[in-house]
Amino acid sequence: MKISKYNFFYKLGNEDFLAFNALKNGLAVVDKEVVNTINSLEDGSNLEDVDNELLKELEKGGFICADDFDEYGLLTIRRHRQQYDTHFLSLTIAPTLNCNLACNYCFEDPDETVMSDDVINGVVKFVNHHIKTTVKNLEVCWYGGEPLLCLDVIEKLSSEFMSLCKKNNVRYSSYIITNGTHFTPEVAKKMKEWKVKGAQITIDGDRETHNLRRPFRGGKGSFDKIFENVKQTVGIIPISIRINVDAHNVDRVIGFFKELENEEWFHKNFGEMVTLHFGHVRKYTNSCRCKDEESLKQGNFWKKELELQRHIFKSGYKFNIYPDISSGCVATSINSYVIDAKGNLYKCFNDLGVPHNSVGTIFKPVTFTSLYITKMVESFEKDTGCQKCKYLPICMGGCVDIRVRAKKGEFSAKDCTGWKYYLEETLRMFHLYKMEQKASQKQKF
Repeated sequence: MKISKYNFFYKLGNEDFLAFNALKNGLAVVDKEVVNTINSLEDGSNLEDVDNELLKELEKGGFICADDFDEYGLLTIRRHRQQYDTHFLSLTIAPTLNCNLACNYCFEDPDETVMSDDVINGVVKFVNHHIKTTVKNLEVCWYGGEPLLCLDVIEKLSSEFMSLCKKNNVRYSSYIITNGTHFTPEVAKKMKEWKVKGAQITIDGDRETHNLRRPFRGGKGSFDKIFENVKQTVGIIPISIRINVDAHNVDRVIGFFKELENEEWFHKNFGEMVTLHFGHVRKYTNSCRCKDEESLKQGNFWKKELELQRHIFKSGYKFNIYPDISSGCVATSINSYVIDAKGNLYKCFNDLGVPHNSVGTIFKPVTFTSLYITKMVESFEKDTGCQKCKYLPICMGGCVDIRVRAKKGEFSAKDCTGWKYYLEETLRMFHLYKMEQKASQKQKF
């Protein structure tokens, strides 16, 4: 037996340790003797005297493995299995790139084109072709621009998708990313009917901060409209509030969360129907209006997210803070595409609306352009740093677009996972939460 390359041990207040294995995503509280047993494998110690049941449990949790077991090889298999899984079709559909806001960091060029009936029919045929071959799961993300400016397009496509999937015994679900200005209770109810399982809505802080960053095109602030819509729609479908963070608002986001805590609708629904996360404002495209000096360095961004997690935890809210095993960037999946209003196909959000970054159209077979090949083959397998990294199973190399552009000098670093900055403290919070949960259950009996 040998010790796993992906073990993490964090000492608790007593003689116990938190033991986490990133490859199998296992977490356990173990004593010092168990940690010593695991670490003794590095010295080539004889394990004949170690309890056999303990060895089985350690192997089950991934902390030790057979001498000939190739952990890194397993990660490459996971990546390729996800990448070439033809049973899954993931589409991000932008019915228009037009938008009613004028965000000061937007990375897209506005385009008032609205998806025509010809393109709608083309999208349906494109999906039907995939369903008739091997697809068993269809996931759609409604995107833009502002997708709710084209509610009729979403309705037509949703109806067709639901019908196709029901007829062919295919699972269907969707999600929407919207600025929230048109997300009224009536619209939210329609979304639920159309199997939209959740909505992401951006609020960039308090009223003053948000209105400076995300005004309507005419200059009027959008905060009150969005905030009221979220308040009225909470409970219909889950809402994830996104706060895009840069140097201008980073010191005000925790204060905004404290303001939200005073709202009854937020206090009652947080963790279930309402969640909150940060978005990293960076110069993702040449069209992006933000400047490099306005963007937070990666480490500073993740530290701010940890500060938010810490505050949420201390406030007593229930939320998911446990890492997931990653299967890699969805842009590298052979059955993952972004579709614009003209029917052009792309491999990444960041390419949307840039014609020379298109890899084909819904009307013709995908062409293996240089960009397509580059994004499909770019991975941690080409990066010796990633190959040696203990966080690889819960990162899998990060955003492929950023990796490609970092090699061109357009980004200063690759897209490392936030777990690299806050895994220890997050696992400690998770452990405390589970201990408190266990104690409260005992009190009931």
